[in-house]
Amino acid sequence: MELDGDLADRVRRTAEAQARRHRGLVVAAVRGGETAVHGAGSAGGAGTVPDGRTLFQIGSVTKVFTTLALAAAVTRGELALDTPVDASFPELSSPLPRPAITTAHLATHSSGLPRLPPGVLLRGLRQRSDPYRGLSPEDLVAGYGRCRSGARPGRRFRYSNFGVALLGQALARRAGTSWERLVADEVTGPLGLRDTVADVRPDQQDRRATGHSARRRPVPDWTLDAVAPAGGLWSTADDVLAFLRAHLEPGDGALPDALRLVQQPRFRANRWLQVCLGWMLTPLRGTEHSVLWHNGGTGGFFSFAGFQPQLGVGVVVLSNTARSVDRAGMELMTALVTGAGVPSA
Repeated sequence: MELDGDLADRVRRTAEAQARRHRGLVVAAVRGGETAVHGAGSAGGAGTVPDGRTLFQIGSVTKVFTTLALAAAVTRGELALDTPVDASFPELSSPLPRPAITTAHLATHSSGLPRLPPGVLLRGLRQRSDPYRGLSPEDLVAGYGRCRSGARPGRRFRYSNFGVALLGQALARRAGTSWERLVADEVTGPLGLRDTVADVRPDQQDRRATGHSARRRPVPDWTLDAVAPAGGLWSTADDVLAFLRAHLEPGDGALPDALRLVQQPRFRANRWLQVCLGWMLTPLRGTEHSVLWHNGGTGGFFSFAGFQPQLGVGVVVLSNTARSVDRAGMELMTALVTGAGVPSA
């Protein structure tokens, strides 16, 4: 079934259709400057309906905040995309027994590093409900020093939480601060994203969603620790939508050069996928356009954020259930780009 109508109606129908599969979720969209946000289901045990100010763990959507911090440093001339990451970690033996891995390799998943840091798989077996908890930046760097790249950097796409986590820690090390402080200073602060945080503040606790398994059972939140640059942020649909709008209108606010830089394709993974600095660039099915997007998932949350810069369209879907929201996000994006109706679930 399809429904024609305005932006708010399309967003509402998407949220209500997806609520059948999720404990709770919020859908938000922008088109030509017009915005709409709609929540459905429950944010937690009290049964409160989530809205644009409800906090969700956004998982790997965090990566595009980390890569924007990289782009900000690059546009200021503080480092380059071909800067070797080893330069940030002088404690490593030199030279390492592999080709140099650069910041661009890490930001485009072309470093050849594995998906997970060494030892995390065993750690996850011991603490399944919180697999990254207790991993320190020192553990991450030491693991990098022991790790041999699986492919020559720049040759092959290999999605890597390890790589982006290492990038975030390298940027923080160069800045003499923590990754959490770095993202606040370089990205969320300048863009006015007050509800995008690594650690939920006391004043935000009553707006925090409860994560659920795919079977809709409450589960503990993940503690990403040293891997936080790859997946540790909490945010709201309002904030993520504002983040997308900054990408759609980079000349009208903070970080204009960095926001443009992250949208440029850097590495072709295959026929259908190009990788920018963090963002994935793929054709939008059924249209002549491409879309920049990223998704995320933790133990109890899933997320999607995508935008089409030429048409001024952006879509956000945040769920407090461990079920993918990619299809919902892409279908709404297609509907907003083409003017078609929104399919029901």
